[in-house]
Formats: sequence, structure tokens, C-alpha cells
Amino acid sequence: MQITFLGTGTSGGVPLIGCQCRVCKSDDPRDKRLRTSVLIKTESLTISVDCGPDFRQQMLREDVRHLDSILMTHAHKDHTGGLDDIRSFNFINRKAVDIYCDYPTELGIKEQYSYAFTETDYPYLPKMNFHRISDFAFEFRI
Repeated sequence: MQITFLGTGTSGGVPLIGCQCRVCKSDDPRDKRLRTSVLIKTESLTISVDCGPDFRQQMLREDVRHLDSILMTHAHKDHTGGLDDIRSFNFINRKAVDIYCDYPTELGIKEQYSYAFTETDYPYLPKMNFHRISDFAFEFRI
């Protein structure tokens, strides 16, 4: 198993827009951090934990060409803001991306991306299959 930290920054990223603190003004590359996310790769699965606004940049930087699933921790925009960019994986994999989350997170995503869940036959909508998780153990499906 390989785990890659895609981002370890705050909800606003580091540096934060307009901030003049020593960290945000630092030239140290360790002070340039995208929003929080993790990529997990096994022999048979590639899973992203969360899909924030930096998702596209993170996937390009790590040269991710296949994504099986996304584990969504909650529905705040700093964790869901990149879901529109799963469309590339929809085209590559020729299927919807499996989204694993609890019920409140699913509702939040469906509210934020309501246009993706209409009856419209527009081919460029992000396509998602939801899998409900709870406090109990679960397995990712291939």
C-alpha cells in the first residue's frame, strides 16, 4: 500500500490569501501546502480521501490516471470543492466514480452539486455512485 499526502494545509490553504504572517510569507516550500487530502494506492485500488478545491492540481501533480473511489469525510466545501473535476475520471474509466460517505455528507454533496443529479442528458456532468458508510467496518468495491 502506498499513501501520498496530497495536501496538509488548512481549509484556506497555505499561504492564505492576503495573510502577512511569517508562514504565509515564507520562501520555504514546506510552507506552500494545498488543502487536506490523501491518495491511497493498493495493487487493485486507487482511493482519494476527500476531493477539495485543489483536487485537479493534486491529481495532475501526482499523475493519477485512474481513480476507483473517493472517501468523503464530510460535506464542507474544502473537502468537496473538486468534485466537478471527477468528470475526467468518468471519461477515462467510462463509469461513475464511487463515493463512500455517510448520509449527511451525501445530502450535502447532492445539495452543492444539484445540477449533477438532474434528469438532464448532458454528458459533461460529474457522475457519482454513492455508497453509504456508518460507524461500522466497510469494504471498497471494485
